[in-house]
Amino acid sequence: MRAIATMEALFLTIICFFSSILNLPDKRVEALKEQNGGFIYGVCHPNENYDMLADAGLTWVRFDIPYPYERDGSISRNYLNFKDRAKGYTDRGFKVMAITPYPKDYFNIGGFDPVGEIEKTQEIAVFLYNDLKDITSAFQITNEMGIDGFTKPLTLEEAAVFIGVQLQALHPIAENFPIGYNSAGINKNLHKLMKPYLPYCDYVGIDLYNGNQGNSKASSYADDVKELYRLTCKPIIVEEFGFWSEGGPKSAEQKAQILGVYGYSTEAEAIADGMNFINKLPYQFRQRLQDLYPDEQEHWAEYVFSKEYQHFYGETSEKTMENIPHTPEGQAKYFKRVMGELKELNCLAGIIIYCCQDMPICYVCGHSWCPFETKWGLFNLDGTPKPAYYAVKEIITGSAS
Repeated sequence: MRAIATMEALFLTIICFFSSILNLPDKRVEALKEQNGGFIYGVCHPNENYDMLADAGLTWVRFDIPYPYERDGSISRNYLNFKDRAKGYTDRGFKVMAITPYPKDYFNIGGFDPVGEIEKTQEIAVFLYNDLKDITSAFQITNEMGIDGFTKPLTLEEAAVFIGVQLQALHPIAENFPIGYNSAGINKNLHKLMKPYLPYCDYVGIDLYNGNQGNSKASSYADDVKELYRLTCKPIIVEEFGFWSEGGPKSAEQKAQILGVYGYSTEAEAIADGMNFINKLPYQFRQRLQDLYPDEQEHWAEYVFSKEYQHFYGETSEKTMENIPHTPEGQAKYFKRVMGELKELNCLAGIIIYCCQDMPICYVCGHSWCPFETKWGLFNLDGTPKPAYYAVKEIITGSAS
C-alpha cells in the first residue's frame, strides 16, 4: 500500500510539473473556485467601507482570529470582538479568510506548549471551526511560519507540526470550508516539512512582495506561484501581495531632520549617547532590538544605524519592480501589471491584496515616516481611495469609474 501511495504521489508531481509549465487547468483548482463562488479577490485587514470594497469587486477579506480564551479560561473579549466584526462582513455578502492564532499566543495566554500538548491545540482548532464556520468561509492556519517574529518560540520543525496537527483535526469536519497554510515567499524548508500534512490541505498560500526591495519583473510573481504549485501539488492562493505607495532612499537633509527629532546632529553623537539614545526610541523599535539582539545591548545604538537604519530613517531601496516608483501612481501601475499576470494562472484560486488602508505608524519601529508597515493601503490614512484602488477595481470589474 505504501508503494502504491508513493507512486500516486510521484504521478501527481509529474502532472503538476507539466501543468505548471503549460498552464493547464487543474480540476481541483476549478472545484475550489466553484466552491468559493469564483476566483478569490480579497483584501487584508479591511476597513469598514463595505460599499467601496464591494464596488471594487473585493468579495473576500482576510484578518486574524485572536486567541479565543483569557488566562482564566473564559472567552476573550478580543475574540468576541472578532466574531462581531466577521459577522459584519458576512452579513454584507463578504467571505472571511480567517487566520488562526500564532504559536506565542498558546504560550503567553494559554500557558502551554502547543506542540508539546497537541490534543489541546487540536481542541482549540476544532472549537474555532465549530464556533466560526457560519461567519467565516476559510481558515489559514497561523501565518508565515519561518519568520522569526511569528514563529518563535517554536522552531521551524515544531511550527510545521503546529500547523499540521490542526489541519489533521479539521480535515474530517471542515466540509465545503477550505483549510490551508501559507509561507513568506517560497520557503522550501517549510513546505518540505509540511509534506506529510499536505493531504489535509485544500490549498497552500504564499505571500509575495517582489520588487519592493530589489529589481524584479511582474512575471516573477507568476513564476513563484508556479514553483509553489510544483512543490506542493495543491491549489495556490496568494494570501498577501502589495507595493508601497511611498518609499526610496532618504537624502542627507531628510536624515538630518530625523536625527533632529531625537535631539542629535550626527549618527556618531547618537551612538555615543548609548542607551540614552535607545530609550528615546519608540517601544516597538526597542522591542525589535531586544528580539533580534537580546544579548548585545552595548551595540544597540550602533545597530540602529548599521543594521536597522532602514527602519530608523524609513529608507527603502531605489530598486523596484520594473523601475516602478514607490508613489501612489506607481502603486497603481504595480497592481495592474501583477494582477494582470496572476489572474491568468490556472493553478491559482485567488489573490488577496495587502492591504486595505495605510497605518499611522510602522508596527515594527513605531515611526510614522517609515513606509515598511504604513504605506501598503489601497486607501489613505483618512480613508480616501488611492489610484491603486481604481486600478484594482479596473482589473477585477473591467471599469475604473
